[in-house]
Amino acid sequence: MARLLQKRHSMLPSEPPISRVCLRRPRILLVDDDPSVIRGLWRVLRKHRPEFDINTASNAGQAIEALSELGYDLVLTDWQMPGGGGRAVLRDLVAHYPETARVVHSSHIECGDTFARYAAHVVIAKPATETEILAAIDAALRRVALAEVRQAS
Repeated sequence: MARLLQKRHSMLPSEPPISRVCLRRPRILLVDDDPSVIRGLWRVLRKHRPEFDINTASNAGQAIEALSELGYDLVLTDWQMPGGGGRAVLRDLVAHYPETARVVHSSHIECGDTFARYAAHVVIAKPATETEILAAIDAALRRVALAEVRQAS
């Protein structure tokens, strides 16, 4: 018995540490070619959702590069931007990151537009109030979470 205890004790230092589930802060990518819009969205999220880890991109190319480097829980993108705009960002999200919540925030929303046209979970028109922005983000995150629950069942 003493030999067994001695053997177990000698193995402890070389064993890897016990792994634990690592919870990370929700990651959001804000995509807009207008720096004042990015600053406004950033301020709203810092004030009301300080737990979010926020990154920004000023065009579709930067957004697609950011998506390939980190996993995001939500992308909020303008629709009309140089370099493919929100359409290119959403196409990449749908193809490679379907579990990421997608919000379109644009001044080019037309009456009768559907979510399917944008491949987005939520579409909001600019300018949007703080309440509308927060509600859109929360709704998109809920839609993705509900879809994941349905898939798991």
